[in-house]
Amino acid sequence: MQYIIKTAERILLKYGGRNIIETAENSGAKVWFRELGGLKGFYICEKGKRYIVINEELDEIMTNVVCAHELGHDMLHREMSEGGIRESTLFLKNNSTEREANLFAAEVLIPDSVFFEALEGVDNARTLASELRLPLEIIEYKLEILNFKGHKFKYDRNDNGFLR
Repeated sequence: MQYIIKTAERILLKYGGRNIIETAENSGAKVWFRELGGLKGFYICEKGKRYIVINEELDEIMTNVVCAHELGHDMLHREMSEGGIRESTLFLKNNSTEREANLFAAEVLIPDSVFFEALEGVDNARTLASELRLPLEIIEYKLEILNFKGHKFKYDRNDNGFLR
């Protein structure tokens, strides 16, 4: 987990742009939008060239999430990408590379300060996700990261409540 957090911090510091797509491009990855049917996106590295391909039919929120997730694969799993890392489902909790890419995405998309600012007056994760304009799953990954950093969030997905 520490490696994922440090990698996200390093990427944002070194390549951070106005948005995640600009950050990815600043890092040297080419970001392409294509018609992908049911596929949300994929990452591939061929002959040293890095590509993040995103389904052009996704809304802005999911485009950003997919880009951050695929940038996570680029930064954490580049050596595994021969032939591409493709998925139609982003939030597979039992797959370690997908989980790591999701943790990376949560860390780059939600700075701790933004999370805590949005948390004021919010008593459940669904409302927080709506406030931050992100999927609930990304909020869950961010809660996991914050707990790793020493915070004490208790979160039960069944009742959508969390306490600090």
